[in-house]
Amino acid sequence: MNLSLDPKLQKLIEERVKSGQYASVEDVVAAALLTLDQQERFGDFGPGELDELLAEGERSIREEGTLDGNEAFRLRQSRRSSKKNS
Repeated sequence: MNLSLDPKLQKLIEERVKSGQYASVEDVVAAALLTLDQQERFGDFGPGELDELLAEGERSIREEGTLDGNEAFRLRQSRRSSKKNS
């Protein structure tokens, strides 16, 4: 398969190979396609949206701390019960 790519995309690929992150152009393209596949299957986040959500979660942990797994499960069950009774 032969592809024609925009010069900007070609430069990005070449930079990845030159950095040593990837052994070949094919490896860069394969990684990009696998990432796209995962994104389409597991979540359709807008540009920067996932980073914002992660930052929000980290802020919440710093400000409010974390919950024990069992406590989180009990809270979830309690909320579900409340919604059913409403």
